[in-house]
Amino acid sequence: MAVTGTGNSVPKGGVVVPFASCDPVPWANGGGITRVIGERAGAFRLSLATIADHGPFSPLTGLVRHFALVAGQVGLSGPDAPFPVDLDAASAPLTFAGHSAVHAVVHAGPALALNLMVPVGAPPLRLERCDDGVVRDALAVFACAPLWVDLASGRVDLALHDTLFPDGSFRVTGPALVVR
Repeated sequence: MAVTGTGNSVPKGGVVVPFASCDPVPWANGGGITRVIGERAGAFRLSLATIADHGPFSPLTGLVRHFALVAGQVGLSGPDAPFPVDLDAASAPLTFAGHSAVHAVVHAGPALALNLMVPVGAPPLRLERCDDGVVRDALAVFACAPLWVDLASGRVDLALHDTLFPDGSFRVTGPALVVR
């Protein structure tokens, strides 16, 4: 699979993108920063955003946004379902239209959110929490804490907020978010 981003090959097992290799870039609306983990033109973009202040999300017309908090607490409001909602790092991921007028209120300091952006009309993807178990047909696994992944080729250790783009099925041991 060709995914752009800075990663390290895992022998016969995929690519690991260390969080430290992801440079900060400004949000489309200039209201914050995100770190692009990986992307494939016309298929998806996976990024980790820092939500430091109250304010609007960038409108992203033509995209479906899958959103999961990985640190902190945030209240989201907007005109469409599933809003309003309060989220923390244990909350289930949300899916909503990228053009939705969403406003965030940060509770108790900055928060981090994993965003999976998928173009409307592209093959559907989703974001799921996974604490342990065998995972098949996954595009990526994001480490919500230090964890390891057992691949057919051996064990891969992931540090906090590292991402593995696997080649094949794997077993994850620890809290993760999985892109399917």
